[in-house]
Amino acid sequence: MTDLELNRLAVFWRPLIDMADCPWAPMRLRTIRHLSDWLAEPGAGHRSWFAMIGIPGLRDQLVRHAGLQAYDCADPARLPEHLRTPQWSRLVRILEGFAGLDDGTRALAVFQLAQLSYCRFASDLAGPVRPNGTQDRDRYAYEVARISARVPGRAPLALEVFEAVATVTKDPRLALAACAQGIGHAIRSDADVDRAAAFEQLAAGAFARGMEDDWHTHLVRSRYHRAVALLRLAQRRPEEMRQEIDGALRHSDILYATDPKGADRIVADENRRIIIESQIKAASRARGHESNALVRHYCDLLYGIDPTCVEARLVVGDGFAAIGNWREAGRWYAHAGELGTGAGAVGWFRAAQCFDLAGNRAEALNAMAHCLELDTTAVEPRAYLAAHATDR
Repeated sequence: MTDLELNRLAVFWRPLIDMADCPWAPMRLRTIRHLSDWLAEPGAGHRSWFAMIGIPGLRDQLVRHAGLQAYDCADPARLPEHLRTPQWSRLVRILEGFAGLDDGTRALAVFQLAQLSYCRFASDLAGPVRPNGTQDRDRYAYEVARISARVPGRAPLALEVFEAVATVTKDPRLALAACAQGIGHAIRSDADVDRAAAFEQLAAGAFARGMEDDWHTHLVRSRYHRAVALLRLAQRRPEEMRQEIDGALRHSDILYATDPKGADRIVADENRRIIIESQIKAASRARGHESNALVRHYCDLLYGIDPTCVEARLVVGDGFAAIGNWREAGRWYAHAGELGTGAGAVGWFRAAQCFDLAGNRAEALNAMAHCLELDTTAVEPRAYLAAHATDR
């Protein structure tokens, strides 16, 4: 066995470290294998429909927390050759010839970089990409904008590209997808409700042009309803938010009716996962015993669909915290913390807060200590431990 196979964190995060496959990896990282296979056939017309994008800098956090500093590299080409898997070497070769690739393969390459958390590197490599009305270029511009929107300070430019794609492309599905991205990033980056509403109006043009009744159309329509649900939440229209979630679910159910396999199954599952997260947010804003039962139900569904994802575990914790079940919330936040990274540090901190509210000072102190192990600069955990040093 290799050192990676014996590493506690690498068991779950292996694809992010060296692109090797792993049965226990979270959903987002399971896309890496499919992207690598598609990059082995440049020019074959493969397209990615994956929704979730890697978190910038996540790989740096992981190799540090896992004690795998030898794998730390600012770009894929800087990983020492003796540590490269065949998949990693393939990606390096693709990047070396990036300028000569067709737009479709470029789109796959930059998305693979983003899944490995090299979002800024991918955005810089591609540079500004504008749509021109041709299928592959419009799709490439759309993917680069999705990645750039994750890089601090680049969301405004990404929003301009989404608007241009929605206006220029001849594919109404891509136009609708661009509007969905515009809505989501306008809300998340600047809480710009007016800009998000403008994308909703722009989407009317995509609907007016008509779309084929196929699997990917239902996927895009489900994503669009998800985005509008986020807008309705920002507009403080909770009932209409629920209606949009119901619309997203209807199209999601159609995706599963075909019994998708392989990459399509991941696409369907990640879409359903994001819908369930919206359901948790909607249900936790209700009142009474019914909402408590709903939150529990949705939390079970979310964990079942992506059990080893640190962000999913955080959302489950958020759900239980929203209904005041501090003990259960603390348990799930701690499960998130066990997976390391900056998100894991957040999990341990929230776990400590919940354990404290539940009256369990010993577990709160333990969780704060774990938080400091992952984030040595955290101020509040250090202050909490100092204030309660005599309680240990």
